[in-house]
Amino acid sequence: MDKELMDQDARHIAQDFLDRQGAVTISGDVDATLDWCDIPCTLESAGQRVIVTEQAEMRSICSTFIDRLRSRRLTHMVRRCLVASYQDADTISATYETRYVRDGHLLTEDPYAGFVVLKRRETGWKISNMQFDVSSDSPANVTLRDRHSD
Repeated sequence: MDKELMDQDARHIAQDFLDRQGAVTISGDVDATLDWCDIPCTLESAGQRVIVTEQAEMRSICSTFIDRLRSRRLTHMVRRCLVASYQDADTISATYETRYVRDGHLLTEDPYAGFVVLKRRETGWKISNMQFDVSSDSPANVTLRDRHSD
């Protein structure tokens, strides 16, 4: 398969992943959200870096993030994969942007940029590394900052 077709395939996989993972997260389903995460997993934003090595720790982070989304009454996470490529047969890296919707209205704030590394495992693609370029008060940054201070 040539590089262009491989990149199209990687982008399709990454977009599908972002859509489905975002939907279960915004729905509040912690168990389903955990199914999309690999262990170990590195999460980074605005100077915060957390390397998660245990399922219980990932559960806590996912649960806290979901609670922060709910506290802001966010109802949808709209993600768009910008670029994706295979790093090897079982690894895809992708850049994407995310916008939030509250009560059926797209929020006017700028989308935030993200970078994700997906690893293919027996049960499907999993987040191995995720980086967020977000404001200091965003749900992702606050979750990691609070976790970092534990």
